[in-house]
Amino acid sequence: MSRPTAPGSLPVPANPADADAGTQLRTARRRSIREAPLELRRIDPWAMLKVRLIVSIVMFFVWMLIVAVLYLSFGSLGVWDNVNGTYATLATTNPGPLITANGVFIVAAIFGAINILLFTTLSTVVSFLYNAAAGMTGGVEITLAERSERPGRGYASAPHPARRLHSARIMGVTKCSGG
Repeated sequence: MSRPTAPGSLPVPANPADADAGTQLRTARRRSIREAPLELRRIDPWAMLKVRLIVSIVMFFVWMLIVAVLYLSFGSLGVWDNVNGTYATLATTNPGPLITANGVFIVAAIFGAINILLFTTLSTVVSFLYNAAAGMTGGVEITLAERSERPGRGYASAPHPARRLHSARIMGVTKCSGG
């Protein structure tokens, strides 16, 4: 029988001998690390195309945001004025400024669209090539393992409560102690 405790904490055994057995059980559980060997035999090309297309589109918007920040930063420093002034003195005719916001963003959008097409196509072709190679060799074997809470193996000897909670979520445990 165990004594009542605060909600969310582990029960405290009434008999001290039971406490030693509970400590030994928890220590044994902590020492045994579950491992799951998995083989990656096939990558669905359609799924690869969809995922890579989404990632490429997101990266396109990140690219355009970076171009905008750089253009505005260089514009506030006067770099574009100096470049356009130098171009105007070197040009035989007066065609206008060399670098404009419209020109910069059109060129950046063209490069971004080309990257979307190339990376999406390349990823899909690589998935077909991987499937062909995995058919001949059996695929790639990976081993997934839990994190250890022992010193020198990831966490400190007295883990922070947030780390313990994170570790418990990895193991699939729904409740864990806070200390």
